Amino acid sequence: MKRRAEYRNEVKTRLRDDVYDRLQEFKDQQFIESDSAALARLAEMLLCGIVRPQPAAVSDAQGQIVPRRAA
Repeated sequence: MKRRAEYRNEVKTRLRDDVYDRLQEFKDQQFIESDSAALARLAEMLLCGIVRPQPAAVSDAQGQIVPRRAA
């Protein structure tokens, strides 16, 4: 029976090679040490730049917060 590797880079496994290479370039440019930290930073940049937060309105019921619908 073949022995499993003790460590597997999940990010490298999931991403295409060209995308992983670009992630490594991004890490170098931003002085980020880990793949997960780089992905977190990219997600923050993408989502905060594209997805607008939904304003929340406080309801009359105590402790209830509901999203306000766009008019």
